[in-house]
Amino acid sequence: MAVAFAARAAARGRTLLVTVGRVPDPLLADGTGPFDHVHLNPVELLAQWWESLAATVKAGRGLVDDEKSPGGQGFDPFALEPPELTGLADAEHVLVLRAIRGHAESGRYGTVVVDGPGFDGLVSLLTAPASLGAYLERVWPRHVRLSGPGSGAATGSLAALLLAEPVAGLADQLAAFVADRSALELLYVFTGDGGRPQRARDELAALEVLGLRPVALVLNRLFALDDRFALDLPHPAVRVVRARVAAQDDAREVASELSTVLNRPVLEAAETADPVRTPADAAALDFDPSTVLDAAPALPPAPEVHRLDDGEDPRGLDARYEWVLPLPLVDPATIGLGRVEEDLLVDAQGVRRRMRLPSVLRRCVVAGATYVEGELRVSFTPDREVWPGG
Repeated sequence: MAVAFAARAAARGRTLLVTVGRVPDPLLADGTGPFDHVHLNPVELLAQWWESLAATVKAGRGLVDDEKSPGGQGFDPFALEPPELTGLADAEHVLVLRAIRGHAESGRYGTVVVDGPGFDGLVSLLTAPASLGAYLERVWPRHVRLSGPGSGAATGSLAALLLAEPVAGLADQLAAFVADRSALELLYVFTGDGGRPQRARDELAALEVLGLRPVALVLNRLFALDDRFALDLPHPAVRVVRARVAAQDDAREVASELSTVLNRPVLEAAETADPVRTPADAAALDFDPSTVLDAAPALPPAPEVHRLDDGEDPRGLDARYEWVLPLPLVDPATIGLGRVEEDLLVDAQGVRRRMRLPSVLRRCVVAGATYVEGELRVSFTPDREVWPGG
């Protein structure tokens, strides 16, 4: 489907197809597609980054006393040579995204199509930068990192600082890239096999929690029959086809419902009679993505702050606020909430999202939460210790 989409996009302007993995896809081995193609191997990206970072950190150690450097304390992560590295999950995700962003912002392409991983891999890939940045800021805040040697042994290590600052900066840049719906859009593909539509509903609900609403849904590998095929024959092969047709009819109903709830189109792609072995085969698939290619960026609904004016002075300590997060597909039984300083943590559908509270709510305490008509509503009241006087 990614190759088919890239082929359609290439007819409208220069297009790049990006594939990711430790093994290249044989479908693209002959290099005959009407688009440019690059394959990203996460292990190779990790080795290149590690080699560059190790050289920078080792150079920085010459500016500090050896006893205070990580190596002087018996801990030296850069004793590892790049060829020794076989994987480092979050770092791999961040480096893959960095490479994708580089191609997207190069100005060479009108469209960059990424053959994304399955759901679990996609969530890990797209949440890695924000998670990494939040972890680093939590355990070693930037104002502490930059405050100088007087604040502790870790802060005084120039080598550690040379490691932390580039990683933190890169994480922030990539988190902004992932959150920019005008730059990055998702196309969600699923099939009509038994059980798959329900799984699609659950995965799309999880993506809603993460603020990642696809621009379109693709129902793939639909089985087409003409009027000459008699589904009522008692042959075993006919029973298999009949079950397949019934399953995809159910999938169409689910897709229609999801389309209505999410306000997104459903595209269909037919099953092929012959195997898809080349980019030309993929380009010939019965699939029309023009709805996506022609449409303006589709933005998911953003959380909103509502002020509940039920007190005598809504600007004072009697003020009541509600933060409303649209989550139309979420099962409310899966929702869990927490607060860490100025962030709200939302757990639902097996994923977790850390969200920075709007400024007015940072001076409030959580008073409760409800889930009503597809919306998570978190209520807040002013914190007397920090609320502005008057």
